Order: sequence, then C-alpha cells, then structure tokens
Amino acid sequence: MGYLRNPGARPEFGTLAAHLWGADSDIDSDGNSAYPGDAGWTELTLVLRAAPERQRVDVDPVSHDPLVLAIRSPDASLATRALAYLQEHAGGTIERCWPLE
Repeated sequence: MGYLRNPGARPEFGTLAAHLWGADSDIDSDGNSAYPGDAGWTELTLVLRAAPERQRVDVDPVSHDPLVLAIRSPDASLATRALAYLQEHAGGTIERCWPLE
C-alpha cells in the first residue's frame, strides 16, 4: 500500500487497467468518475476478472485537503505499479504512510 499526496488531474481509469493488465483485459471497475474521461475521480476499484482474489486495486481518498489517495492491493507489486503509474500521470508525492509521521 502507498499514498499519493496532492495529485493533479487523474488519468482516465481505463488507462490504469490497461497499464496493469493489458489493453484487452477483461476487467470490472467501479468508482466515482462522472464519465469515462473524467480526470477528477477520487475513488476507483479495478479487478481482473480472471483472478479477482489477487488482481485487484483499490484507490480511495483518505484526505480531501490536501487530497491524499490510498492505493491498495492484495498483491504488493500491483499496488506499487498502480501508485507509480498514477504519480507519473497525475503528479503528486508518493508517501509510504499517512498521516505523515
């Protein structure tokens, strides 16, 4: 698990799924984007249908001011890859704990 503090506009959620599992992957998603290209989402769950127990990523806000997103997965390497992708595309600072100690 990790945290992304002060991210800017988030990438379309489908691009994160494509990065994690490939463009043609069979996924299930849920979140609070208003439309597919919405860059203001703060909640997202992605699940690879072929392996739902381990291949799942959850993004949830733990703070709104400043915006801090928690990125979690049962697979630590998947969470790390998702966090790195989001930071690369949305900016912000990666934190290993929140609140900061």
